[in-house]
Amino acid sequence: MTKQKFLCAVAAAAMLASAGIAQAPVPDASAPTVEAPATPDPATPAPLGGGAAPVARFIALDELGFENGFEMAGLSGARDLYFPLPATVGVEGLRLVLPYRADSSFSSRRAVSIVIGGRTQYTTALPEGFSEGVIDIPIDPALIDQGYLTARIVYSGAITEDRCIDQRLSGAYLAFGSGGGLEAQFDGGSLASISAVSAAMPRAMDIALPEGASTAQAAAALTLMLGGADSRLNGAPGQSPGPGQGWRISRIGFAPAAAPALGVRVSDGVPAIQIGGKDPVASARLLKSRWKAIAASPSMTTAGRGTSGAVESLTLADLGADTSVQSISDRGQWNVAIPAPAIPAGQRMTGMIVDVAVAEDSGASRPVIAVLLNGFLLASAEAEEDGRTQIDVDLPEGLTTSRNNLEVSVVRQTASGDCKYAPQGYPAQLLPSSRIKLGPADALDDFSDLPTALNSGFTLVVPNAASLAPAAAFLGPLASGEGPVSVSYGRIPAEGAVVYVGRDAPPGSEPTVRFDQGKVEIAGENGETIIDRNAIETLTTIQILEQGGRPLLWIRPGADFAALESSASPPVLGYGNVAFLAADQLDFAFNDERERLIDIRYPDESSFAQFFQRYRLWFIGLGWLLLTLGFVYLLRRVIASNKPKD
Repeated sequence: MTKQKFLCAVAAAAMLASAGIAQAPVPDASAPTVEAPATPDPATPAPLGGGAAPVARFIALDELGFENGFEMAGLSGARDLYFPLPATVGVEGLRLVLPYRADSSFSSRRAVSIVIGGRTQYTTALPEGFSEGVIDIPIDPALIDQGYLTARIVYSGAITEDRCIDQRLSGAYLAFGSGGGLEAQFDGGSLASISAVSAAMPRAMDIALPEGASTAQAAAALTLMLGGADSRLNGAPGQSPGPGQGWRISRIGFAPAAAPALGVRVSDGVPAIQIGGKDPVASARLLKSRWKAIAASPSMTTAGRGTSGAVESLTLADLGADTSVQSISDRGQWNVAIPAPAIPAGQRMTGMIVDVAVAEDSGASRPVIAVLLNGFLLASAEAEEDGRTQIDVDLPEGLTTSRNNLEVSVVRQTASGDCKYAPQGYPAQLLPSSRIKLGPADALDDFSDLPTALNSGFTLVVPNAASLAPAAAFLGPLASGEGPVSVSYGRIPAEGAVVYVGRDAPPGSEPTVRFDQGKVEIAGENGETIIDRNAIETLTTIQILEQGGRPLLWIRPGADFAALESSASPPVLGYGNVAFLAADQLDFAFNDERERLIDIRYPDESSFAQFFQRYRLWFIGLGWLLLTLGFVYLLRRVIASNKPKD
């Protein structure tokens, strides 16, 4: 289906939802529409509607991308928070709750302010020394603008009137934990349509697969879990919120094929989505697609801008990175996460074009901009005089991983020495136009290259539905789910990329580590054993293979493979084409093409090939010795034959 057809289908669903139509036929399985059964089943919860109870929604900072919160060091700083509040959802009340901690090495006067809607809504002084507290203020829902509530946190302070004191010596900071956020009270009646629920739903998802789930339902659940989403199957222990904590996790259920493609129900007082129809994968792709914003937009024309044409670049705006303006007196920094699934299918990262705007400070030394990726310095340059600096840099081979961190910093030289100038902050911003340069991808050399193949679509082959949860948790950070995803119970398809879960190697493949030749052990330099023959049987082994010219990822489950299902942080593989997992931790990984000192041994085998493989270094040395001796002997004969005879 073309993008135009898909966009038209989503627009049709949005118009039906906005008109209040609760039931409509499903014209095309790939473009699900919103339906509700004409006769409610007493066994199922009733749909939301007029007179429904209010729904408490808590939008935490980690949902905005601040998984570890954030911190402002020194005596100045500012941070913008954008809380999504769709225009299609009625908001009855708002409350900003931000736990914080602060400290300073020296006696200082510090303050924090909250600015919303261009006006200061809260300000308070921070006590001297270490302190903890909670900023808890009510917010007028009228301050919501264009589907967002923008809260700006301003931190400022001073040590003393003596201007010779550098604020960097204060050791002061103000930190906010990831547990803070915005409490919103939604009108339950406004959450009766798929467009409203999908726009307001939390990022974390609890997906409930029925017993005996079909391959189509399993593929839909897998689609929702890909892309590094905070999702789990059937409510992993310790992951669901307790009673009274509001709507913090989206609940997704499945209905029979005869049910509507998408429907809204109530589960424990919060909206829940049910996926039915003959093609649940299409419904799942719509729920996680960026096009779902169209259904929640009050203006179809505005929402449709820029939707045509293929994606040729990836900007920081596409990644949802924090590029807010910072007031910098000495040093400012932006960190941008670039997950591998965000890279389009068939392409790889080749470079960066970083745009930074730095305000003039009239200093003798210009600010210095530095660009780092995964801790490696790529480039640095002085800020341009016109205030906008562009740094174009190529990436060296082997630097990118499955999780990449881009760090851009601006350093100013503070005027000092004669007590004439007080520390002064000047604005700087990492511009959203900064982008990642892309190029065609080569062959799959490492696990970090897997998104190149998986983003265009793949088939997960598992023995049964019970193996789906751990496999999906592992694949979440390695594929976006934007391409067609399917699940097969035991049968390997004839075409396309495959992720195979099974104890035996896929037919027609040549594994790097074989398990059909008896015991296996991995040795390193000087024959030292890295993984012995008994431990390797308990570990989960993952290998990149090739089958008939197509990529294939083989996952051989170990004793603790099921632990991935409930893991809060599944392992993310980057380097290597062979890896061993102990439960949800990476035990060892290597690339057999690059690392010549890794020796894969099969102790049960006694063939000459195995003997030669084990002692190949000795054979190579012996061969060079014999070759050298032969050359010396030949040289002596030549010299002896050329000597004059008496």
